[in-house]
Amino acid sequence: MKDLGFDDLMIIDKINSSDVKFDASISALTVLKNAGISSEVISLIMQKSKHNTKSRTGIYFINNEAEEELIQPSVFSGTNTNAAAQKLVSGLINSKQKAQLPRVASNNVITNKTPEFIFVFNPATSQVDNLQNSQGTQAGDLNWWFRVASSPNEFVLVKLKVKERKNLREIITGKSSWLGSSDGIDPKFALPFKIEVIEGNRFKVTPENLEPGEYCFIYQGNVPDGRTNQSVFDFSYQ
Repeated sequence: MKDLGFDDLMIIDKINSSDVKFDASISALTVLKNAGISSEVISLIMQKSKHNTKSRTGIYFINNEAEEELIQPSVFSGTNTNAAAQKLVSGLINSKQKAQLPRVASNNVITNKTPEFIFVFNPATSQVDNLQNSQGTQAGDLNWWFRVASSPNEFVLVKLKVKERKNLREIITGKSSWLGSSDGIDPKFALPFKIEVIEGNRFKVTPENLEPGEYCFIYQGNVPDGRTNQSVFDFSYQ
């Protein structure tokens, strides 16, 4: 557009109205600067590269280059019920239901001193989502959480227990005893995090006082008919 003679105002209007992923890497920005693109336009491109999320819902972590990396949901590889934990006086048994993830460490590795996450919600199905749905990709099958949820408060952050000998990580998802049974994450295991609204559908989530280990965010809101909550958003904090 610059070569065609468009001024900055028209270029800025075009950027603001475009639903594309802008490249704000150092090499791309250097090309723009050398081509005579103004600082105002380059600054907007940098901003849009972080906030252009009309069709990109999910949870992201901030890497060491201050870029957002998408956390792909991990599917539980199996469940285990510990029915031999402790016999009660009545002869009944306390049991715990555990969901398991393969491998002892997540592929999403965070080394920042202060881990930060971006939650992006978008209840409205976009044109990009419709295209991906028709191709059977993750937007329609795996990211339904971000169409039925609207806040990080509908997720809990928990630490996963690592089982090195079995090469897996696990989390307690239910309990039963003579007093009754419960499903979901026990509130006492939910770790605190701060929430900051960036804009309408974007939130910055900052966990408090994390120690090195394996963690995950798991959805605890209402599950729509036809869906199962068998996935988590896992990460390693080092």
